[in-house]
Amino acid sequence: MANRHFDIVVIGGGPAGYVGAIRAAQLGYKVACVERAKLGGVCLNWGCIPSKALLTNAELMEKLSHRDFFGLKIEGDIGFEWDKVIGRSRDVAGKLNQGIHFLFKKNKIEHIEGNAKIVSGNTNGKKCTVEIQDCEVNEEFTPAPAKPGKTRETITCDNIIVATGSVARELPGAPFDHDRIWGAREAMFNKEMPKKLIVVGSGAIGMEFGYFYNSFGSEVTVVEMLDRILPVEDTEVSKAMEKHYKRKDGFNIKTSTITTKVEKTKDGVKVTVAPFKDGKADESKAETIEADRVLVAIGVKGRYDGLFDDSLKLETFKDHIKTDYVPNNAVADEHYDYKTNIPGIYAVGDVIGPPWLAHVASEEAIICVERIAWKAGKLNHEPHPIDYTVIPGCTYCQPQVASVGFTEQALIAKGLKKGEDYEVGKYNFQAHGKAIAAAHQEGFTKIIRGLPHGEILGAHIMGDQATELIAELTLARRLEATSEDLIATVHAHPTMHEAIHEAALASEGKLIHG
Repeated sequence: MANRHFDIVVIGGGPAGYVGAIRAAQLGYKVACVERAKLGGVCLNWGCIPSKALLTNAELMEKLSHRDFFGLKIEGDIGFEWDKVIGRSRDVAGKLNQGIHFLFKKNKIEHIEGNAKIVSGNTNGKKCTVEIQDCEVNEEFTPAPAKPGKTRETITCDNIIVATGSVARELPGAPFDHDRIWGAREAMFNKEMPKKLIVVGSGAIGMEFGYFYNSFGSEVTVVEMLDRILPVEDTEVSKAMEKHYKRKDGFNIKTSTITTKVEKTKDGVKVTVAPFKDGKADESKAETIEADRVLVAIGVKGRYDGLFDDSLKLETFKDHIKTDYVPNNAVADEHYDYKTNIPGIYAVGDVIGPPWLAHVASEEAIICVERIAWKAGKLNHEPHPIDYTVIPGCTYCQPQVASVGFTEQALIAKGLKKGEDYEVGKYNFQAHGKAIAAAHQEGFTKIIRGLPHGEILGAHIMGDQATELIAELTLARRLEATSEDLIATVHAHPTMHEAIHEAALASEGKLIHG
């Protein structure tokens, strides 16, 4: 039997893969999507979506702990059924997974279950060739180990888009064990809540799970090697979040501290930490912390193990697939094809490097497909490129954190001076009507505007609904709106969005409520 041939084969069914497959089908391509696990990838099944279901439960628990304040009369302690808490998040993931199956059928996309191995690119007149192998994947274990089996089919195509995502980095000397040394998947899907939890890494994943478990009663310790939590955020936000979690929620937060050893005990773990300064640990001041479990959340790396035949000599860079897009060095409005060094093969999303965000992965996949189509004459205009300086970042603990554009410390590092090159407007939620009414007064909105024109250089929000509010400022930055444009836009009252209006006013020295 002749090999099946497709116009485009997408490998990976996560936010980059399934979105890219749908866009390709919309453009009239015959498309196959190869996925060895569940459609939706880590984001939908083990990350972005189910974790938000857990955080919704956490917010409810937090509010019920203040039931007297809200005038609610509930006798006794607030209890919970852990299996139902976890089960609801799994149900949410399951519903969305089925939704992708529906979208594939609607768009006539061939869903191929199995492991993909690329054996040739589009060279010397040959088509790209992919072997499809039987595969077993342990999806509940953070590394998601895969065991490819026999090759059951070989398919060919004109172009391949690799969208295989990322996998969590392990702590040196303390690999994930699916028991006491957790990654995000174990933190999301376990049978018993730990009384004590150590979180190594204070990025979005670490802080979100720390907040979740703390809300249900776990004693949480956060260990961060850098000098502040949420280190990619504006320094003012990081400091305010640390102060909040230490004061209000009772977190034990250790910044400028490195984890040097993790030992498994009969009942849990012993974690040795030490001050971290000048690039090394001060072992003379080391201490040991005991807990039931340790969650390691120190970052991710590209996942492409066994995907390419060695003869193809795939070029990689810092544990990611190398393309014409260079992470952290992108030029605004520069056009990228996301092509690898192998003809006919492209790569998008987490597998090519930072910022490791689902919404970026989806957009990269769309641009990649549209550029293939444009060069083939299927589009009558060149696709507009992604501006990587206008990417919103969000952390969904409570208070939430969201940002877009430059932090103030990044501008200072570039040599810009406050009052000469930029100005800052800050508005605290303590004075905000809707925040007071909703009992969410923690936090602020901070807008950095350029001088003399008032363009939005960066925006940073800490507080309730921050992850929703950031959309307005992202659009403003994308359209090159100014602080004056934000001021001239009438914002509905009472809403949290009014905080953006007030921060814009503050950046011009015209703050009303403060």
